[in-house]
Amino acid sequence: MPPGHSARIIDALLAMLLVYRVAVPGVPLPIPQLAAIALVAIGLFRAPTRTFSAASWYPVVAIALLGFLAVETLINDIDPLRRGLNIASLMLFSAFLATGRIDVGSVIKGLGVGLVLNAAMFYLHLTPDDYQGRLTGFLQDKNASALVYAVGAVLLAMVTRKVLWRMLILAVGGAAVLLTDSRTTMAAYAVAVVFLLVSGRMHRAVELLALTIGVFVFLWADDNLTKLGDYAVTREGSDAFRMRIDTAASLKAQAAPWYGSGLGTATVHLDSGTWFFHNSYDGLIVEGGIVLLVLMLAMYLVTGLGLSTRVEIDALSFQSRAITAATAIVCMCALRLGEVFFAPIGFLVLGIGLARLLAPVAPKGERFASASR
Repeated sequence: MPPGHSARIIDALLAMLLVYRVAVPGVPLPIPQLAAIALVAIGLFRAPTRTFSAASWYPVVAIALLGFLAVETLINDIDPLRRGLNIASLMLFSAFLATGRIDVGSVIKGLGVGLVLNAAMFYLHLTPDDYQGRLTGFLQDKNASALVYAVGAVLLAMVTRKVLWRMLILAVGGAAVLLTDSRTTMAAYAVAVVFLLVSGRMHRAVELLALTIGVFVFLWADDNLTKLGDYAVTREGSDAFRMRIDTAASLKAQAAPWYGSGLGTATVHLDSGTWFFHNSYDGLIVEGGIVLLVLMLAMYLVTGLGLSTRVEIDALSFQSRAITAATAIVCMCALRLGEVFFAPIGFLVLGIGLARLLAPVAPKGERFASASR
């Protein structure tokens, strides 16, 4: 986001809907997916400001992956249309964010406004309260709510260049995550914020080492928070059932063929009910096998870490480190959430990370002069 970047009101308004996960009767898709589709539809009528010439792998990988998922789902005798179209629309959403057809700054600001309104309306008792006072609102699930607040706070800190405002945004974001009472996201957000605070003056290699250490700290904290204080008593029953779901999901992932069991199969049947996975990595393996797991992780890591050989990236700038921190939150929370990599918030982070790998579109006069030479 260069200084003085333009604001697109329509992009911001539609981005506010990314926090509205409440099902609407008669509407076939969740509102966040519809908002992403609407942004893509509007972006079709805009000229790109960045070009994929510096990251031409993304369109190739996206198309190849969609084709693979459609074929392997049909092989498993499952209809790939609904799930496949949803994934395709989110891949386009990321691509349009990357090329500037959808304005990154406006989407981040719209998401921030949506999160503030969601919290305000929740405590005014104007939204659903599905978790006994824990901050959810229109985001419904407390873990999904925590993920969006954590990622939203880190991304929102990018839109200002004043250190005081950045610290205030990160502090308010941390308070929101605490109010959701999501242990996993608390640990992930703490690691991301510490990384942002300490990595600014580090060498690139040391920065990556610090992030790796932070991930190991997260794994330790995520495991031990389940045994801390009241959590060991108040969550004993729910944690035990969650462990049963995780065990069944892990067994299903181990039994899946290398190409996966098909889109939409990341569910388990327990106690006469059907439950979605609580681990996105197992979900990738079940839906698309090792192929989907490797390709999706590669895309997130390349864009999140800013791995580019064709565009010069200032990896130590605050914006660059914020993108890395947001990607780290997504990857860490994916251990305890079943739909992260294919969620709108995940593809928002992917698209923003991809944007910094792209070169700006050259003005027409420059392209003509280059062609003449």
